[in-house]
Amino acid sequence: MKFQVQIHHSDQTEAIDASRLTKAIRMMALDVGIEQGRISIAILSDPEMKELNRQYLDHDYETDVISFNLSDDDDFLEGELLLGADTARRVAAEVGWRSEDELLLYAIHGMLHLLGYEDDTPEQRDEMRVQECHYLQALQVNGWERHPTHGEAHSHLHGDSHGGGSSEETEL
Repeated sequence: MKFQVQIHHSDQTEAIDASRLTKAIRMMALDVGIEQGRISIAILSDPEMKELNRQYLDHDYETDVISFNLSDDDDFLEGELLLGADTARRVAAEVGWRSEDELLLYAIHGMLHLLGYEDDTPEQRDEMRVQECHYLQALQVNGWERHPTHGEAHSHLHGDSHGGGSSEETEL
């Protein structure tokens, strides 16, 4: 079995071009040597994300991405990524890039969690930001450096001084 990526859209969200999401997920898996797996991506509305965030993480707010690692062994990666389309649309308008780019960032962030990255400490968040920027650049996404959560990674990638930051545990 090859690496499968399935993308589902809620009835409450607009359809997007799934090819970049699929390409990103496969690229990330191959980069760490995972050749077999199945990732399901659901693109959901804010009310749907809020309900799932409450149900599974006991957080009473909408969020950008939730990831579930369903793997039983190291040779086959199985997981689910829930991406917030309404949140992506709002943040993209603030940042000045396409909502599809924001959704791609959410998919990258969620996939990093599935690959074992955490973002509980400033150091872990910094490493995730660097990885996110790496994949956004590899996928030729312009404007990532304008994203408010990527200032630290931008500085780190370019050798500038680096300050800490904070974020919610399920937020980018």
